[in-house]
Amino acid sequence: MKRQPRLLALLAFLVIAIPALPYAATTPEQRKAYLEKLVQILPAVPSFNTWLQRTGELPPDFDTLPKINGLPDPLQFLDGHMVKKAADWKARRAELYALEQKYDLGTFPPKPKLDNVVVLSENTANGQITRNLRLEFGPDQKATLRATITIPVGAGPFPVMISPSINAPGAGGFGAVALARGYISAGFAGNDSQNDANAYAPLYPEFDFADLPRRAWSAQMLVDYLYTLPQVDKEHIALNGYSRDGKMALVAAIIDPRIVAVIPGSTGVGGVMPWRLGSEHGFGESIESTTRNFPTWFDPRLRFFSGREDRLPVDGNSLVALVAPRAVLITYGNNDEVSQPWPMEQAYRSALRAYEMLGKPEALGIMHSPGYHGANDVQAAMNWLDFQFGRSQTKWTNEFVYPWDYDKWRAQVKETVNLSKYPARKLTDTLKASGGATIVSVADWEKKSADIRKSVEWMLGDKTPGTLVSPFPLPKLGDTSKPAAPPRGGQPAATSATLFDDIHGTKARGNSYGWIDTAVQKTTKHKITFPSPSGFGAIEADVFTPNNVAADARLPAVIWLHGYSSSLGYSWVYHYDLHPVLALVQAGYAVLAFDQSGFGSRQVEAAGFYNKYPRWSQMGHMVEDTRAAIDALSRVAQVDPNRIYLFGYSMGADIALHTAVLDPRVKGVVSLNGFTPMRPDTADKGGGGIARYFREHDLLPRMGAFAGKEAQLPYDYDELIAAIAPRPVYVLSPQLSRDATPADVRLAVEQAKKIYALYNAADNVMLDEPWDYNRLPLGTQDRVIKWMGEKMK
Repeated sequence: MKRQPRLLALLAFLVIAIPALPYAATTPEQRKAYLEKLVQILPAVPSFNTWLQRTGELPPDFDTLPKINGLPDPLQFLDGHMVKKAADWKARRAELYALEQKYDLGTFPPKPKLDNVVVLSENTANGQITRNLRLEFGPDQKATLRATITIPVGAGPFPVMISPSINAPGAGGFGAVALARGYISAGFAGNDSQNDANAYAPLYPEFDFADLPRRAWSAQMLVDYLYTLPQVDKEHIALNGYSRDGKMALVAAIIDPRIVAVIPGSTGVGGVMPWRLGSEHGFGESIESTTRNFPTWFDPRLRFFSGREDRLPVDGNSLVALVAPRAVLITYGNNDEVSQPWPMEQAYRSALRAYEMLGKPEALGIMHSPGYHGANDVQAAMNWLDFQFGRSQTKWTNEFVYPWDYDKWRAQVKETVNLSKYPARKLTDTLKASGGATIVSVADWEKKSADIRKSVEWMLGDKTPGTLVSPFPLPKLGDTSKPAAPPRGGQPAATSATLFDDIHGTKARGNSYGWIDTAVQKTTKHKITFPSPSGFGAIEADVFTPNNVAADARLPAVIWLHGYSSSLGYSWVYHYDLHPVLALVQAGYAVLAFDQSGFGSRQVEAAGFYNKYPRWSQMGHMVEDTRAAIDALSRVAQVDPNRIYLFGYSMGADIALHTAVLDPRVKGVVSLNGFTPMRPDTADKGGGGIARYFREHDLLPRMGAFAGKEAQLPYDYDELIAAIAPRPVYVLSPQLSRDATPADVRLAVEQAKKIYALYNAADNVMLDEPWDYNRLPLGTQDRVIKWMGEKMK
């Protein structure tokens, strides 16, 4: 494919940087073999297959790309050196822009000249002028863009709000609100129903910019026209967009520096929300589902990164940083199934580093509104914009659903850990007693197992209530027992009897994605409540049983423990395999499902927990909630209380293992994509290290004392699994896991099996290592449930 000189210069960064990275390259034959396996495990996408046949392109050489399971640092060049001063940002921004085009957006043509403007109509009403336009540009003026502007009464100059619709000044949305505030309301044909950019691809055959980026690219032409108008305040032009249009708006602001403020609403992945923190890992949209459902939105090569998000050198935080130092307001709904709060806030915090470097931290804002995808407080967003444009003196205050800050916690709690009490150990030390002797009997092991339980209890924290001086302010999430207060002075949000019912009930937003409908049809579902040991209130849970089960049945039962789904708790969206709850019910189990503390219907607990329990831990809280769930499930008439199992995914697998170590009533555990051994998981491996437990998430703050001294951790996963012996444990660890080092997981399980062998129960430990990434497809569920039928029924 031919490239224009400007693009060649930008992409030169990649040619220079990649060979410098300390990774061994894979051969074309290896990359071809990888592709052959990849297309076998992913659902077919005809347009992607056609593109592969036409281009012959292979997946990138993943081994030459840094492994970054957290968010890529916007201030770190691809070759590893850092932006040290604002003057370095120009080069880093050029590198980021080139990387986005290479892996995500496709390449952009240079901006063409606006050749001609055709006024299709013009009318004046109440002193306002509305003008409908056709902008002509590009090769032989064959590219056109429909646009509209409405100029308010007065001489101006007026700030401008651009919307991706030629109906922008209509009855709703930003256009009408902006116009009422004295902005020019402008719009262009840049959404699904008004997509003039579709026609540009054949006009620019040397460039492969994808659908959403093409729409974003076209916005420049409207800005060109606005610059010709004396009524326009050229220093104050803003753009908004929501959902897929929010992705487009963010990219448009990256392309055109004349757009000085952008409000990307609930963009989901591919916009502000990072691919790494959404995906199947977070029970939301993923690279795989996005490139399957919307194959034209992004460059086809993005699909190569399905499950390999950790190798993508850019992400949503990079897109936000590319706008710096211009203004960005990130918006989302509290329970937004597309733009989950925790990933959105992580993108904000990461991009803020670029804004701080450039001396404009106040230009980056964040806003959450009660509700799901579609919740958007336009009036409040315009308040932010008025402040950014100097039209209001009311300073914007950012509020976070997840305000956790490990350094603030440590500074207030001032807890010290005597590391000399914890000798360095390896994964191969499982059979060593504390005195160094080799464990040769069950009795020997039981002594060490008791010490492991004490270590687990210590790590989970002290449940004694205390008080921090409010380092984690509570967000305004609304009182779900009564109509919610209007957020920040905007429109009232829709409410329901309880947030739990709203999320998981048959009328839930998630219902439109299928699994709740199926649950209602194929299971019997009823709600139970039980008290949380934290005192935050009653935990609401759903119990699912097979239809037509006898009243005196005594079913084996499973507690479903979900992963990092900050919006919807135990539910998921954009997953087309059978939900684990339904798969288990169909296999004859009763299943209890509830939202973990800080997730779904219990989000508010995330901010309030450490204010109330400064020396406990959220993981400890979750473990105690799970034990309370065992109590509650044991009282369900159709459940056999002697056959209760834990089935956890990702974070939920961690909860399951820790709970089973402490509670002998757990008769077996399924750990899916749940862990990598901690002692060898040093920061240099790129998986996130133990910082994921205390810095990235607020799960185990005490673990922070062992950062850089991981070998001295008081326990590891080989010991956790072994401490559950002889009860059955199933461990899923895909070969392409970005959260784990498969060889370390294998060694941990092998070590644990040696303890199981002392009980003559080595077959009660199963390690499943499919050629796959971190997800839960139906084939995997089938294998797990078949094994459960053999070992757990």
